[in-house]
Amino acid sequence: WSHTHFLLSACLDMSVRLYHYSKPGCLHIFQHAKEVVSVSFHPSDDRFFISGGIDKKLRLWDITDGRVKEWAQAPDVITAARFTPDGKYAVAGLFRGQVYFYDTNGLKYYTQIACRNRSGKHRAGKKVTGISFLRGERDDWLQAQQKAIPENKELKHSVSDSLSTLSERLTDSGKDVARRMSSALRPGTSRPEALRYTERMLVTTNDSRVRLYGLSDFCLVRKYKGHTNYSMQIRARVSGSGSHIACGSESGNVFIWDTLDKNRKRNSAKGHQTHDKTKSSDHFEASRAPLPIVTDSAFFPSTSINEALLSSDQVFPFSLGMDRVDDDMSTASILTLDYDGTLRVFLRKSCLDNILDAATPRGGTIT
Repeated sequence: WSHTHFLLSACLDMSVRLYHYSKPGCLHIFQHAKEVVSVSFHPSDDRFFISGGIDKKLRLWDITDGRVKEWAQAPDVITAARFTPDGKYAVAGLFRGQVYFYDTNGLKYYTQIACRNRSGKHRAGKKVTGISFLRGERDDWLQAQQKAIPENKELKHSVSDSLSTLSERLTDSGKDVARRMSSALRPGTSRPEALRYTERMLVTTNDSRVRLYGLSDFCLVRKYKGHTNYSMQIRARVSGSGSHIACGSESGNVFIWDTLDKNRKRNSAKGHQTHDKTKSSDHFEASRAPLPIVTDSAFFPSTSINEALLSSDQVFPFSLGMDRVDDDMSTASILTLDYDGTLRVFLRKSCLDNILDAATPRGGTIT
């Protein structure tokens, strides 16, 4: 989907089709030489999109004239394609686990990541099935906060004082990354936000792993496991707040991981810090089909949840207390799709309980 509600569909008939929700049929067909596996709109200018597939070519299309503007030859079959959130790079996931970055201006090669284990049966790399992006809290920011809180329990610092304390606790490399991040801020983002958050990339592969990489240094931050994904084109997705990850599974379940676990300890070997390995997750059954495979899952945006609850006859008037609910509404509901083509919507019960509690006399809405 684009931000103006256009939809692109990659097809096995060697084409990409353009739709709009207000029109009944296809608006345009972009023909390719071979089957297309993945497409993605430019995040800020939906006149452009990228496509990749069996012919190993990453193409940048101009919708206004229906032609290829730029293209790049990848070393292997392209199985996933996305733009980075700022639109600066086009990212291609390949059949053997590599992820290639190309500068959007001219599709010139920039760098690459090998998404594979160092040992074991999958060390050669498995197909990249999905690429997503999120904003995550910096590890050195969390460490600085954990050290600073006990020392400043009764003190109220200004923003400038807090930044000064944080700067003293950051390593030299952390300061350098923070300076680069603050210089690349999106409009409206403050300097404290740049010190606290960093952009990250989530890569799903056919070795039943979801890997989190930092976009400031392209290093592996964390690895998530628990689901089963050895053959399907399953993609892990991130909630709107970036606090949780959801991923379908060939076992018929949906797995959910918390990205904001501040108590997670990092593994170390001979004093050298390595990436986290996260095995713990929540999961629920989402398919009882003969082939119980959940091919996709996605969090509903928080705005959609609020609108749906406010317009529901079964929840109203309790939904009037939603402004008092201390809950992450971007994780309240998940849409799933299984191998039989059945769509299901799941609502987190604890969220509904919090809404009802906020509407009680104790919550202060109904008197």
